[in-house]
Amino acid sequence: MERPPGKSCDEYPFASTWQGAKYGNGKFSRRMVNAKQNTDAGKALKGFYTYSRVLEGDRFLVWIR
Repeated sequence: MERPPGKSCDEYPFASTWQGAKYGNGKFSRRMVNAKQNTDAGKALKGFYTYSRVLEGDRFLVWIR
């Protein structure tokens, strides 16, 4: 599928988690989203990991509102 201009592919659960697209056995969702918003969300997620000292293998919950 060709990527539309200004869009990027985003997935949930996050690619950086063990349930993400790389390790999640195909049990994830994806869609094209605004590329800048996706980049900003990735930076925010990285900030969360750093601030909360989330290390590989640590468990954390995600609330979606």
